[in-house]
Amino acid sequence: MIGTIGTIIKFFSFTFLIPIILALYFWEVEAELFFIKLPIIAVMFAFCFFATFSFGYLLEIVGSKEDFTDKEGFAIVSGGWLVVALFASLPFIMTKSVPYFTDAYFEAMSGLTTTGATVLSYPLEDHLQSILFWRAFLQWIGGMGIIVLSVAVLTRLTQGGRRLIEAEAPGPSLYKLKPTIMQTAKLLWLVYVFFTMAEVLALFVVGVPIYEALYHSFTTMSTGGFSVHTDSIGHYSTLVHWVIIVFMIIAGTNFTLHYYGIHGKSREYLKDPEFKFYLFMIFFLSMLIFLNLVASGNVQGDKVTQSSFQTVSIMTTTGYTTADYDTWPSFSRFALLIAMFVGGCAASTGGAMKQVRLLLMLKMLKNKIRQLLNPRAVIPVRLGGVVMSDSDLHMVTMFFFAYLLIFILATGALLALGLDLVTGASASASCLGNVGPALGGVGPSLSYASVPAAGKILLVACMWLGRLEIFTALILFVPTAYKREAFLM
Repeated sequence: MIGTIGTIIKFFSFTFLIPIILALYFWEVEAELFFIKLPIIAVMFAFCFFATFSFGYLLEIVGSKEDFTDKEGFAIVSGGWLVVALFASLPFIMTKSVPYFTDAYFEAMSGLTTTGATVLSYPLEDHLQSILFWRAFLQWIGGMGIIVLSVAVLTRLTQGGRRLIEAEAPGPSLYKLKPTIMQTAKLLWLVYVFFTMAEVLALFVVGVPIYEALYHSFTTMSTGGFSVHTDSIGHYSTLVHWVIIVFMIIAGTNFTLHYYGIHGKSREYLKDPEFKFYLFMIFFLSMLIFLNLVASGNVQGDKVTQSSFQTVSIMTTTGYTTADYDTWPSFSRFALLIAMFVGGCAASTGGAMKQVRLLLMLKMLKNKIRQLLNPRAVIPVRLGGVVMSDSDLHMVTMFFFAYLLIFILATGALLALGLDLVTGASASASCLGNVGPALGGVGPSLSYASVPAAGKILLVACMWLGRLEIFTALILFVPTAYKREAFLM
């Protein structure tokens, strides 16, 4: 197990090489080192690379390179995510972009889990370009999952690779598209890269500078939401807003459907009940918010674009903003809070509960009412013509219970730390759903910097739990998981 975590850390270390290019291009913070003038930020990223690579290599030597069990697969994912975030926080600490370790770890975890909550001081334009890019790149890597990417390149993983990718991959299920799990992982990443490059081209065509187009494509397809501008996507034109709306919807869609669509099987979209429910929820909430904004008469600007953009942004858990929706009427803010819980589709880069779980819960509720009227009737729950097993429905119910319980406990803890009800509840919902901006003291025009250190640690845990869909992470807290036969070094 330790050897596999070491391999993942070693692989992650190469991500530090990308920001070096920007640090060199902008020649950030010149300093003299051994009588040679160098951009010290580039040197810092190089140090992060060597330190991370060395640590990963050391773990590889110490640990075993054998395949791992189911329990080990879950532990590798949940534990590996915590360790990777630790190394990802190094650039924030070394460049002093974030003054404290807790804040730096918060920023790194927010990036890797594609949450998009930030503690960086405003305006963002004052920060180093390489640091801003590092945030976006963390989100892009975390979008499909650093673990999944590792599986795609680690040829020695066999059965354990399946356990690992199923434990980490976004969504409650992963369809096997290819005979081997390594081929499936590579395929998911190819689809991911394809749409990222497609968005870069689309944004460039509508007038976004190429660097900013690349940056926001990274944070759109990962449903992360970090931006180079303090006013986020509000910095751009309405046309840019609609291009990003389209790609946010794509990012929140099951990537298996994209694979079929790219291969000419576009009917799979219309046949998928979750995708149809997903589009319905976007339209329904957008319409409710639009009507509420019109009725209030206090919101300026294009209400159709604003209501559509913010609904899609929050529901896909991207977290971009085009307006300070915390100033909107109470009903509109309530609708956005609901969207934070719903989330994107299964096997997408979106977070929160997922559309398929909500759809199944509604079907279960409908069937229960029908059974009360017809006690002797056997009415199965179907999804797309497939009868759902009792174990699947039980897992969905347990997930809902665990999700809401964690939300309630996290909210209570934040209130105990001094946050008001709106701020505490929305911050918990936002971080657990990997959304980012919330309401109140952590609204779209504010950062999480004012949250107490203990609150930030709690929200980091929420991000981690939400990204790993709760059960994968909770396994670390089960005592039987630490028996000798469960984890072999």
